[in-house]
Amino acid sequence: MSQQNGPQSEIVITNARVFDGHDVLEGLFTVGITGANIDAISTAAVNGNKRIDAGGRFLMPGLIDSHIHLNDFYNATTENFMEAYLNQRLPKNLMDLLSAGVTTIKSVGDPLDYILKTREQLGNGELRGPRLLTTGPCFCAVATHPATTVYGANPWYRKRAAFESESASESRDEVKRLADRGVDAIKIIHQGGCRGHGQQPYYLTIKEMGIHAEIFRLPQDVLEAIIDEAHKHGLKATVHTFDEDAAVAALEAGADGLEHGVVNAQLTSDRVIDLLKKNGASYVPTLWLVASELTYANLRKLAEADVRVALGTDTFCGLGSWGDNTLVETERMVEAGVEPIKVLRIATKNGADYLGLEKLGSIAPGQIADLIIVDGDPSADIGALRKLKMTMKNGEVVVNNL
Repeated sequence: MSQQNGPQSEIVITNARVFDGHDVLEGLFTVGITGANIDAISTAAVNGNKRIDAGGRFLMPGLIDSHIHLNDFYNATTENFMEAYLNQRLPKNLMDLLSAGVTTIKSVGDPLDYILKTREQLGNGELRGPRLLTTGPCFCAVATHPATTVYGANPWYRKRAAFESESASESRDEVKRLADRGVDAIKIIHQGGCRGHGQQPYYLTIKEMGIHAEIFRLPQDVLEAIIDEAHKHGLKATVHTFDEDAAVAALEAGADGLEHGVVNAQLTSDRVIDLLKKNGASYVPTLWLVASELTYANLRKLAEADVRVALGTDTFCGLGSWGDNTLVETERMVEAGVEPIKVLRIATKNGADYLGLEKLGSIAPGQIADLIIVDGDPSADIGALRKLKMTMKNGEVVVNNL
């Protein structure tokens, strides 16, 4: 890498092994940062006002978790309980994410007013945590997942976090409303059986949550209308699927991503792969929640086919630990047979590409300085991500264990 000549940087990180979002660079590097941005990366010295000695440790982009549920759908049953969560527990959850090296998150299926307020607070520094992207409420068929399952015991939350409709025109209007409010993407649920006489019932069972309920997928015209309207407003549309035929239907409708993807059986053809590539879409396997030999085999097949895979955990309050779940996700990807270097790309550059964040996910001049330093070499041993020494977000050190 050639030396970058220019004005003095505010911060320089020296003696760093660098994974730049694509590859591990040969040798030790100095990275210069001014304000929120990287302004130099060089094997030669870079002038700076403040120096951070990485001591030969591994410097890489911050991790991106593109599928979480930031708000508490178990306990936020009234406005007062939601406010209590936001004031008392959310700040720790956000710091736990930073302490695991997670610098960007996308939250899906939240009450709109509250999640937009949290995004604003993170943006203006009132809250400390990862940068937040949000879909607001998710789209689903009437009386189905998640409205009658994970939100089923919480009517207050259900009303605000799930838009239940099987009308294409109503759904288009809701997409317009969400776009006007400034959401970052659109989230759709497309899992279940088809409504109608004589149709085979489709049940969703989640033993850990005591859920066993019949669920329904959206009519195809409604699915297509939501995705089409999202694209008209410059928003990506990502679709929750569990079954191969639903995944194909979502991608044929133009989906930009599959959340969970194909969970219940091994892929039977290359159709999902071909459509993911055609759409430039991403596959988010959420192995933290749905790890099995089937999901491992499907992920391995997609990764070998060079489909863009992005990291997402489906983390929610009440199960697992914030931040740690993201690290578990990387470890399970390796267990599934994906090389650690590919997992690093999945957790950084691929996630940035999936979320449309051109300035994130890589280390280069002009990129935003969301960076982490870890002991060891996670490109060889993914467990090194657990040895976090520093997290930097927007050029500011927010976790320092050096």
